[in-house]
Amino acid sequence: MYARIWVPAVTIATMLFGSSTVLAQQSSELLRRPLAELQLSNETLQLRYLSRGEQMGSDRSRIGGTFFLSEERDIVLSADLMFPAQWDIERFSILFGPRVYAALLEDENNDVMSVAVGAEMRLMLHREMGLALSGQAFHAPDILTFGSADKLTDLSARIELAVAPRVVVFGGMRWFEFDLVDNQGERTLQEELFVGFGYRL
Repeated sequence: MYARIWVPAVTIATMLFGSSTVLAQQSSELLRRPLAELQLSNETLQLRYLSRGEQMGSDRSRIGGTFFLSEERDIVLSADLMFPAQWDIERFSILFGPRVYAALLEDENNDVMSVAVGAEMRLMLHREMGLALSGQAFHAPDILTFGSADKLTDLSARIELAVAPRVVVFGGMRWFEFDLVDNQGERTLQEELFVGFGYRL
């Protein structure tokens, strides 16, 4: 009698363990694929592409590029190369590195080029659901900002949820601004909530 119960139970447990291992391997393989994102707010649109940095000679690094467009026809192109920090906390990760911004602002001859340094942090809340919190902070000081601005600040935070193996949806808040030269004040490109989704290619 016990054998009739024990043997099927062990068989089912083995099958479930094997299935979860396969799903974990598939998830790991998907995470290595490039990610394309679309982010929208009331006044802005951003396209973002992320990929692993094998081309740069580091499999653990990440390269990215974005296209940003505001309602006032400000256009910002940016590219970054991020490297992982070594941490013992499994659910918490940090990437750090440089990001280059090239901005064509609405006003004529108001162009900006900045080299910023920053970090991106990510806390996995529920791995099976793909629920995570992430944030990024980048700053370009005066000495690394050229054109019609003195410095750049780009801060954001968002919550992410995987709704399919290849699809993630997210929402958050972003603060993105330039300090203009000659005491012209600040030029805020984005200071509002946003939503978006990403797709693993």
